[in-house]
Amino acid sequence: MGLRTLRLADEIRDLLANCFVGDRLRDPRLQGISITHVRLSGDLQQASVFFRIFDPSKLAEAETALRSSAGYLRTSLSAHIKIRKLPELRFRYDESVEQGAKIESLLEQINKDSAE
Repeated sequence: MGLRTLRLADEIRDLLANCFVGDRLRDPRLQGISITHVRLSGDLQQASVFFRIFDPSKLAEAETALRSSAGYLRTSLSAHIKIRKLPELRFRYDESVEQGAKIESLLEQINKDSAE
């Protein structure tokens, strides 16, 4: 990924994160969402937006709400980012915390087994 792509992804992440601060989005299903990172496709046509939610039991509601608010969020981005075509936003739950915990427990198990 080039430097331009990385900078654009960071800018999109920052602008989207600001949309979730305060009461800018009135949908209650979007409460407790934080944007963790954005990954752009090579042609800049699609942006995978990774998010976390404080209450994982409301994940399905949050994904539905994010998909329905994608148009509004793109419009909000277009006011701040001047590129020919804004990428399509695709929202994905960020499982990196769970994966990190799983790896950590596996490493602990390996260390425990090797110590015996």
